[in-house]
Amino acid sequence: MTLNSLPILETESLILNEQTLRDVEPIYEMFSDPDVTEFYDLSFSDINEAIALVEDDSKRFNNGKGIRWAIRDKLSNRFIGGCGINRFEESNHVAVIGYEFSKRSWGKGFATEAIGKLVEFIFSENCPKHINKIEAYVMLGNRASEVVLEKRCFKCDGILRAHGFWKGSYHDLKVFSLLRDDL
Repeated sequence: MTLNSLPILETESLILNEQTLRDVEPIYEMFSDPDVTEFYDLSFSDINEAIALVEDDSKRFNNGKGIRWAIRDKLSNRFIGGCGINRFEESNHVAVIGYEFSKRSWGKGFATEAIGKLVEFIFSENCPKHINKIEAYVMLGNRASEVVLEKRCFKCDGILRAHGFWKGSYHDLKVFSLLRDDL
């Protein structure tokens, strides 16, 4: 199954839809905020990096390699973050997910709500690939992200030592997973 267009997902307070070049400014603001990128492998210093991210995410979707949504507050339609499938590991039926939120949207339950909808989509008939396991990688020290995953029944599989390299350093990453049978 392939998707011709990005499906729109809705929760009680969020809309997950296509990120477009109209989202470049808030994406740049989010990824240029050191508090947001403290545990993240991206950090922007130029708005062209946000343009490239939107274009790269669109190419990955069109090539069947991943699916990324803009997350918007349903009341204001304001961009508050992004989430999605960063990559499919087709041979193992795994989807690796990621998510990020602007600082002004922290602490409101939006991440837990969005990840719940993302999990629902991935394990549904609407997902373009059969997925048995969802994985998320969390840098050590990012307790807020761990809590979001734990609320959605993800389990910590262990620590991958020096698995990530960004900002000039190696980083240990906790691997969290959720199996189809866990639900």
